[in-house]
Amino acid sequence: MKLAAFLRLIRWKNLLLLLYIQLLLKFLYVSALNATTNLSAFQFMLLVCAILCVTAAGYIINDILDLKTDLINNPNKVIVGNFFSIENAQRFYLITNTLGIVLGIILSMSVQKPTYSFIFIGASMFLYFYSKKLKSKPLIGNVTVSFLVAISIITLCLFDLNFSIQNNEQQLVIQVTVLLSSFAFFTNLVREVVKDIEDVNGDYNMKMNTLPILFGVERTKKIAAFLCLFPLGLLLFIVANYASVYKLTILYLVLFSMVPLLYVALKLLSAKTKKDFKKLSMLLKLIMFLGINALFLFSINTY
Repeated sequence: MKLAAFLRLIRWKNLLLLLYIQLLLKFLYVSALNATTNLSAFQFMLLVCAILCVTAAGYIINDILDLKTDLINNPNKVIVGNFFSIENAQRFYLITNTLGIVLGIILSMSVQKPTYSFIFIGASMFLYFYSKKLKSKPLIGNVTVSFLVAISIITLCLFDLNFSIQNNEQQLVIQVTVLLSSFAFFTNLVREVVKDIEDVNGDYNMKMNTLPILFGVERTKKIAAFLCLFPLGLLLFIVANYASVYKLTILYLVLFSMVPLLYVALKLLSAKTKKDFKKLSMLLKLIMFLGINALFLFSINTY
């Protein structure tokens, strides 16, 4: 029971998705392009563990600092206070956060790039201040957490690629990684705004200043629908630039990313209930997952 509660506390499904993305990039996509890499298997393991630990710590501190709001928005899903005391949750945060930063520093030293340690230190600080201050700020909090999602993808590129080599394979890896992280950023940004609409009652009672509280639910729905244009525009850019070579990958993206995103944008305008917004939030997470899976087809096409 305690183990199941702890796994829910650290959002094990989200961590599994992060792990999946890193494995997909490292062992399928980069391998398919025969790009020159720097990390050994052990160093890659250090990187993944550091990212997962820092991210897990972010989820824990968010649950600790957001406890009162969660008791209003999702009383049946509250873990801190029901399964673990606040003191124990704080210990979990301290252990996972410290472990993530230490592993990140060890990795940075081992690849002789000590300044990269600040990626993990900075991410940890951002996640804390997001939960403490930024979450209640309109759009700023949404952008912050979405930026950190994108950084978790780009980090592998920073550590693993040899940027002194300027061949077509290296450039393609960098281009696709940037496009992938941008897609994750924009899709998650829409999802964060939708989640703010879903949690508007609890946030209002806690005197937070999120978009739906500042502008109202109806206007925020339109803002979220408008934000859908950014990942859609990115997908159109990918279609325009890669369709001639990667036809199957582009067809997949159109069917499983563009069409669902259009559906979300239109559905947002008519959504009314908390249940409606929860479904759209889950759909956006699925769209992100399906979009990332395009790397499978891209890699097969590259072989």
